[in-house]
Amino acid sequence: VQEGLSATGGVISDYTSGSDVYRAHVFNESGIFNVTSLSSVPSLPDNVDYLLVAGGGGTASSSVNRAGGGGAGGFLTGSTPVSKSPYTITIGAGGAGEGTSSVNGVPTTAFGQTAYGGGYGGYNDHLPTSTGGDGGSGGGAWYISPGGVGGKGVYPGSPYIDAPRQGYDGYPGSGSPEYGGSGGGAGGAGGRGNSPGPGAPNVYAYGPTNPVTYAAGGAASDYTNANRTANGVSGTGNGGSGEGSGGSGVAVIRYKIASIAAQKATGGAVSFYGGKTIHTFVNSGTFANPTALNGGSSNP
Repeated sequence: VQEGLSATGGVISDYTSGSDVYRAHVFNESGIFNVTSLSSVPSLPDNVDYLLVAGGGGTASSSVNRAGGGGAGGFLTGSTPVSKSPYTITIGAGGAGEGTSSVNGVPTTAFGQTAYGGGYGGYNDHLPTSTGGDGGSGGGAWYISPGGVGGKGVYPGSPYIDAPRQGYDGYPGSGSPEYGGSGGGAGGAGGRGNSPGPGAPNVYAYGPTNPVTYAAGGAASDYTNANRTANGVSGTGNGGSGEGSGGSGVAVIRYKIASIAAQKATGGAVSFYGGKTIHTFVNSGTFANPTALNGGSSNP
């Protein structure tokens, strides 16, 4: 029996983490997270944890194989109290690639918070198009002499915005031989050529045994590899590689619906209600209590 708050919206799944039972809502497209009832017990507060990932940056190219990697969409986690109310969840699209101009990813927003879109990748052999864009993570630059400038990620004191860290910088373009820089990711800065910034794992969607990695940077193209173009995967916030588009973002919202910390006995189907542990037997079985309850004797 659920004791925590109830809500609708997104794709819903439940899992156990330690002594807590969580419910997760995954939004791969914009929608409404609607809180329909609040918690019935003080031990399960009306708070939610959220993960917001913005769309990744894309990279254009007006010359074949001359493009840095797109930066990953911003990766932002936090917690907030909620009330019995609908909340708008807006999922950012990935920035377009494979055209004549590079485009940043689109922000993802919820609960008054914003994950910023990934920076576009620089392209071609002249300024300003060779410079990577600033964003959640910065886009990589294309090579020019003495080298294009990589975009900056979102972190305190960065040129982009003074905010909690959401990502890392893109790599500057480099020469001899001529390579672009890869886009930054939520887990680290982009590197030279085919060395994108890594993404960051998160357990909010499916629990600690099934973490998901989001917001990896896109790889740069170079003169020797004509097949590096790839779009970021939808729902990840990954940056586009070569001349590819960025992946769309995602929002994950989770909250506790029960606790199993008080369970001392085993047997039957276990549920929780009103601070009590309930063992339901629909078939013959063994109720095993390793410690005596209310002065009774424990079963072997």
